[in-house]
Amino acid sequence: MPKTGGIGTGDPACWRRVLMTSAALLCLLPSAALSQTASAVTPESFQPPLQNLSGSVVFTGQTGTQAPPGSEQIGITLSGVALDGGFPQMARAHAALEARLTRGRIPVSELFTATADLEAAYAEAGFVLTRVVLPEQTLRDGGTLRIAVVDGFVETVDTTNAPPEIRRRIEALTAPLVGRPGLSMTELERQLLLAGDVSGVALGSALATGSRPGGTVIALDPQYRKVTGFVGFDNFAPTELGSIGPDDLNGVVLNSGIELNSPFRYGETIYGRLSGSPKAFLSGDPRYRVMALGALVPIGTSGLAVNVELTKSDTTPDNDEAPTRSDFDRQSFRIVYPWIRSRQTNLTSQFMIDRQKDEQRLRGFDEPLFSDRMTILRAGLSLSHTHADGNLSEVGLILSRGIDAWGARGLDDTGNGIPLSRQGAEPEFTKFGGSVTHQRALGERFALGVMGRFQTSFGDPLLTSEQFTIAGVSELSAFDTGELRGDSGWVVRAEVSSPRSIELGGRPLMISPYVFAGVGQVSIEQPTSLESSRENAHAYGIGVDLVSHSGSRFRSSSLRVEYGKGERDDGPDNTRFNISGNFRF
Repeated sequence: MPKTGGIGTGDPACWRRVLMTSAALLCLLPSAALSQTASAVTPESFQPPLQNLSGSVVFTGQTGTQAPPGSEQIGITLSGVALDGGFPQMARAHAALEARLTRGRIPVSELFTATADLEAAYAEAGFVLTRVVLPEQTLRDGGTLRIAVVDGFVETVDTTNAPPEIRRRIEALTAPLVGRPGLSMTELERQLLLAGDVSGVALGSALATGSRPGGTVIALDPQYRKVTGFVGFDNFAPTELGSIGPDDLNGVVLNSGIELNSPFRYGETIYGRLSGSPKAFLSGDPRYRVMALGALVPIGTSGLAVNVELTKSDTTPDNDEAPTRSDFDRQSFRIVYPWIRSRQTNLTSQFMIDRQKDEQRLRGFDEPLFSDRMTILRAGLSLSHTHADGNLSEVGLILSRGIDAWGARGLDDTGNGIPLSRQGAEPEFTKFGGSVTHQRALGERFALGVMGRFQTSFGDPLLTSEQFTIAGVSELSAFDTGELRGDSGWVVRAEVSSPRSIELGGRPLMISPYVFAGVGQVSIEQPTSLESSRENAHAYGIGVDLVSHSGSRFRSSSLRVEYGKGERDDGPDNTRFNISGNFRF
């Protein structure tokens, strides 16, 4: 197909013809062509995990005061209890202790038991370093018992085992704990877990009695990797974007990622991601190629971090019906702060600025079918909570607002004959979305996982890159990634699995066969004549997860195989075989 020549800027009639032609071609493109655009197959973020949710704090050493042998056979009557150094917020526990010990004649052993119980009450209230002791004294019938509450403190943090690349960062994170009176479990746990969140670190910690009264030594045992990463493959992309494997395996692509952990010794991460089809990967028209480069840099010791990320995606589907070429570029700036960081509950906010360019053209032509340039402000909030029974719940919310700034391209800029990707849509918009997941055990042999996601555009059409899709590996996985798109929508999926441990060749494996079912809906504002304003779809099937644990905190491998069937209101039903594998090092 020959390339078009240049267009004179002084020929309004020519511009009008180009505008009408582009708009007509865009409307006549099949929906599958739009599901294969670069923006449709690009994840919202490649940011590495910010938190290690498997961290823990281990206590060592014996607390409380032990009753001497035979003291349970000796009785004593007390006239009162003198409590020295007690915390005002523990007044109720103090009163209960005094009532317990002055109720009449009691065995001497109960003095020690009650003292230990008071220390346990302090720990339950969050004052895990506080010690309750019986000072040396002579006590007779009718006397007053003296009890001392020693305000515990961190005497020192032992970082001897920390490699030099991360020692300075870990010392900075734990320094606020040293010598601080009245330290609570919440404060202690936060700083230790933040130290465990340092990139490339798997942190072990223990608390032991120090050399001074009330002193505690925190001993840290971090494992560290300078370079971490992964390699893998999947066939989630449409068939037209893959290149290896038979057609019934759909579009098989390769994935890889690498992280450089603390190269400048500040706890930072520099990461790269690369995914694509080997077909023409290095050419100017790759079948499928997604590249990302980013950095995550901590600011101070509170958990505040800044993330900068550049993403470039290109797709050239093998589709003679709609021979298109698509480009998507994104520059992202994010500020992240953990408001709550603990083993049980974590609450994190993100403020984001995204600049995006999304274009699609017919192969062999220079002029795009559409060109979107957007500047978007986003505010997100994520909450995770581990229940007392080990079940996990997660909630995420995000509000996005497109603004007319920093190069955004609106309807007033389409006078050059190149339209936006959606009729009626503009770069100024508001949308709100969220997600919910819950994982729990069903008895001893089964587990349940439920996820849901939604988005609303408040009745306005959105440009292509901001639309919502319900087709994906963890949703309606019987359809190609990027299919079933709309301005608003919702999707719910449930999985019931039966995880069990096995050994294969002496290697421990976790195998989890599962069944799944999902349902969702998308709606389009101002649909074209070839689109439906609303579409319902559902999917169901079976699969198996296989996870290998090497014993290392950094290495793992996984394989997922799934067979599913999808049905939709407007469009062909689909049967899909999915396979994906990943090895992390």
